[in-house]
Amino acid sequence: MTDFDDAIGDMCADLLLECGVSCVYSRGTTDTTVTMEKSSMPPMYVDSGTGSVIEVQPVDFTALTVSLPYDPPLRGDRIAVNGLTYEVQPTTGEKVFRRISPQVTRIHTKQIG
Repeated sequence: MTDFDDAIGDMCADLLLECGVSCVYSRGTTDTTVTMEKSSMPPMYVDSGTGSVIEVQPVDFTALTVSLPYDPPLRGDRIAVNGLTYEVQPTTGEKVFRRISPQVTRIHTKQIG
């Protein structure tokens, strides 16, 4: 790893200490508690095809890659925090996650409950 990658990992660890929240990451019937930083994105509006418009709230979670119970994150995994549930889903033009560096992963989700 480069010094820059190490610096990104250190910065994320500091961010999680200050702003991280305890989340429950689920795949199937297995749950694991992980500290993540939650970032809400601007809402998107999608035509339902039946004449109504649905508001979709994309939310990203950032975590240290080594803290994730599963690598890589998969579509359909769930993250629960503060009574809300988010499902791992791709954004337009991206897969379900993005590696910020080898040490940091950003997971794309949409609120489902």
